Amino acid sequence: MPKIITPSHYKTDFNCPRCGVLAPQKWYGLKKPQPYNGELEIHEVNISRLPRYAPLSVGIRVEKIIVPWRLDISVCQHCVEYSVWDNGNLVYPFENELPSAHEDMPSEVKTIYNEATLVFKHSPRASAALLRLAIETMIPLLDDYEIKRDNLNTMISKLVAKGIPEYIQQSLDTIRIYGNEGIHPGEIVLLDDQDTVSFMFELINDMVEELITRKKKIKETYSKIPLSKIQAIFKRDNKVKK
Repeated sequence: MPKIITPSHYKTDFNCPRCGVLAPQKWYGLKKPQPYNGELEIHEVNISRLPRYAPLSVGIRVEKIIVPWRLDISVCQHCVEYSVWDNGNLVYPFENELPSAHEDMPSEVKTIYNEATLVFKHSPRASAALLRLAIETMIPLLDDYEIKRDNLNTMISKLVAKGIPEYIQQSLDTIRIYGNEGIHPGEIVLLDDQDTVSFMFELINDMVEELITRKKKIKETYSKIPLSKIQAIFKRDNKVKK
């Protein structure tokens, strides 16, 4: 099993929060200049020269800086993406276990999905509302169902009429109802219900797998059948129709 090193403040190597690869990290510190003129100074942190206990010491010049905050950026040397640390705590990207958007999720939907993951930690209600918007955006994009944009309840009923699995219908209605409560609080309290909302991320990925990916894989496999066999299938089906 590959070695996993949890991200830690000023550690030189760990699994990047952005790409997940165990890689060297380069650190940069931000401090408030004295006197403060509205600009920030950015300089590379020389970790080897930091004293053992220096909660307010930043950068190559080890000195006490009396400021209410200390901000650091670690840059992964594999993906060259940055992570943000506030007073030694990782604040971006958010640490959560939400699933990534399904690879076959339409780009318009994926943008909304990713926004829902960003606000989840701070507001499950807002996250649920965004997931509702995501499925509202996705349904008209489903090529095989040809459903025009309408209110979400009507679009779901049209999908049901076209024979979608019952568990997908239940997933759609779960996100529809909880997402609506995110916009118009009523009987359901979502303020602290992170478990329910986090499960909704799995539901929307299940919908993509069932309504998009599965059909795509079947079509790709079917397209490899020799033409003579396809003609025989058409002939058989025409006999049944007659």
